[in-house]
Amino acid sequence: MAVQQIGRFFTTLILPLICFILLLFSCKKDRETTNELSSKLALTSKIDAGELLLDINQHTLEYVFNFEKGAVNVPVKDILKITSDLAHWRTKLSLSDGSEVEVPTKGTSLDFIVENIKLDPSGYNPLSAMVNVRLPTYGRVRVTVRGKHGKLGTITHLCNDDTPRQNVSILGLYADYDNMVDLAFTDREGNERGSTTIHIITQALTVQDFPQWKIVKGQTDKMEPGVNLVSYPGQSEIDTSLPYMIDNEGELRWLLLLKKSPDLQRFSGSIGLKRTKKGTFISGDQSQQRVVEIDLFGNLINQWDLAKLGYGFHHEITEAANGNFLINVTKAAARLNNGQPRINDFIIELNPQTGVLANEWDLAKQLDTTRYIKPDGVTPPAFSQSPNNWAHNNSITEIGEDLLATARYQGIFSFNHSGITQWIISPHKNWGAKYQPLLLKPIAEDGTAITDPAVINGDAALAGFDWPWGPHTPVALSKDRILVFDNGYNRQWKSNFAPGVNSYSRVVEYKIDMANRTVQQVWSYGKDRGTQGFSQAISGVQYLGQTGHVLFCPGMGVATSIGSGGRVVEIDPKTKEVIFDLEVATGSGTAFHRVTRMPLYPENM
Repeated sequence: MAVQQIGRFFTTLILPLICFILLLFSCKKDRETTNELSSKLALTSKIDAGELLLDINQHTLEYVFNFEKGAVNVPVKDILKITSDLAHWRTKLSLSDGSEVEVPTKGTSLDFIVENIKLDPSGYNPLSAMVNVRLPTYGRVRVTVRGKHGKLGTITHLCNDDTPRQNVSILGLYADYDNMVDLAFTDREGNERGSTTIHIITQALTVQDFPQWKIVKGQTDKMEPGVNLVSYPGQSEIDTSLPYMIDNEGELRWLLLLKKSPDLQRFSGSIGLKRTKKGTFISGDQSQQRVVEIDLFGNLINQWDLAKLGYGFHHEITEAANGNFLINVTKAAARLNNGQPRINDFIIELNPQTGVLANEWDLAKQLDTTRYIKPDGVTPPAFSQSPNNWAHNNSITEIGEDLLATARYQGIFSFNHSGITQWIISPHKNWGAKYQPLLLKPIAEDGTAITDPAVINGDAALAGFDWPWGPHTPVALSKDRILVFDNGYNRQWKSNFAPGVNSYSRVVEYKIDMANRTVQQVWSYGKDRGTQGFSQAISGVQYLGQTGHVLFCPGMGVATSIGSGGRVVEIDPKTKEVIFDLEVATGSGTAFHRVTRMPLYPENM
């Protein structure tokens, strides 16, 4: 009986008491573990966010870890040991739970982040390098290639990659020079944390028959920032293209020696490189009837075979707002009524993601194919209109939701995606009755309506108005304003090759009034330059967004002080002041197809 009473006493009183005590200790242990985990998790969250530890303050019961964007409090009992290694930007924590945590920490020198430097990584761009870096934590790298003469030639770019291991592209190196390049380590927002400087020594360039250039005028404080991408075709149109970039001091900062590339050694017949939204370049390749996409090192990224689709490339390709490619082509199957081939009179839209044709426009359905000027016996056949080259479409771009194009022999025109012509800017002579409603009526710069038939038909010009002749490179400033390069090809129907003809090219802005079917000349530049700015073919213009200036770039046969070639002129359209004037001379007389002012680094690189 006594044993039973003792058992009941143990069961009812002692056992619950033991369980309570064990539970109490267990809860205490859980609380301690939870506290340890919470402090560790708080530190880890800062590390995962890419924040640097700035310093540590120790108090009686806790450490205060001060990070870039706030502090973390850690109980003293949670940390057994703190080991700082500021030379390598890290702090090691030994925790009471037996684990270790390495915390990226603001340190001293950053020289250790550079693991490897490779000059000319592709083999085609000797003024480039690739630097492999290992950063202390997540962050970005700001590259600064120091200019030879101080700030003016300095090129700076904040890279987009924010991972600890990065391959950093170095662009804009000087040839035959000990280049100093600063690599700044920043947070994800671009705030600098520290920097290191590396030296990259380049060799002298040996390029056969490379162009020469000379800066005639350079008001660098007024210029649009950026470098000048010169799309040089090489020694001839069948030579391998040799694009290069010159800075605003006239220094060579980039080039592609594509003859060394197995993929691009025959790359030719191109109007030039165009930068895409993702920062690469696209171009047509007439020698192999394809479109190519390349990077800044000259590596081939993608290619699209136009011949398989039944087309041959010529002149220009443009990336449309929807990401598709607009391309000037010749359709292999297109024929005249007599069975002879037609050339340079189709435009296609290609989806680069699928390689599928999205649209095709036949210019013979939009313009007057019978508007044909017979050879004058003076203009060489290479420049003369012919029945099969009746249009000579040489550009394509967008204007609002419509398309905008030029044709050497037919003028400037716009059409919608259904292929319906919206308007034509061209001398009215020889257009058939069907096209008369599409021809815009001329308005002079002072707003006066022009009624003189000689001017309307292109037989004469006024001080405040002239038609475009053999135009190239239309640029849509808005839905109703365009810039264009007016080559002056056989201006007023007079051959440029005839003796005594005063030939000149212009950049001209036109304002289009669709309601009244008129076109007004807003301003122009080039007439006073005469042969110093005259290019019978190719060439281009560009609107410069930061300054509002305009580039006028005649590219072939231009008279310069150093020989025949081209000229790059930056103009303030408000004052007609020349801000920059660069002469380029080549042995062939063809200096470039196009010149484009742009940042050397694309924004998304």
